[in-house]
Amino acid sequence: MGKQGKEHRDGELWSRVLDGDGPAFAALFVLHRDRVFGHSLRLVRTPHEAEDVTAMVFLEAWRCRSNVRLVNDSIIGWLLVTTTNVARNRLRSTLRYEQLIRKLPLAETTPDHGDCVADAVDLDRRSQLLHRAYRSLGRRDQEIIALCILEEMSTTEVSELLRIPPGTVKSRLSRAKQKLAQLLNPQAGLLPATPLTPEEGTS
Repeated sequence: MGKQGKEHRDGELWSRVLDGDGPAFAALFVLHRDRVFGHSLRLVRTPHEAEDVTAMVFLEAWRCRSNVRLVNDSIIGWLLVTTTNVARNRLRSTLRYEQLIRKLPLAETTPDHGDCVADAVDLDRRSQLLHRAYRSLGRRDQEIIALCILEEMSTTEVSELLRIPPGTVKSRLSRAKQKLAQLLNPQAGLLPATPLTPEEGTS
């Protein structure tokens, strides 16, 4: 089923979810889990973390279902914005934990697992650079890139979802693309100065 078919089902399923229909929520999970997981992978460091973030996002959707905002009968925008927030919170917690661990005294015989962790990340060099660059963007920049570029939502849809004027959506998208280009451009010319060039207007 394509994106449009999924979105047409969201409104119908969500009306049942609001009545506490568990199977309807499970159906929405099946429809959108891959896109949420894919976005999570852009924000965290391992597939295992992405799986945790995905679960937390859908748990939040169920817990706060009366406050979930659908745009054009689609829930994917809300899910992706929530994914960004959940992933960033998790990353901050992980970094605090790692900082604490580094302060603890280690025995001389303790092996250094840093290389093993790095080797476990199954990404080529270009993907790693893009991944790091995307993660280094601010929350708003990640949000606008994910919605407008990766999910191909229209300016009008993003404006309604984020409750900001369409002109603000366009200007934020332009700035976010410039920031991402600046992060990637020094890397041996792997990407041009403006790596993301879809239309910024309506889809």
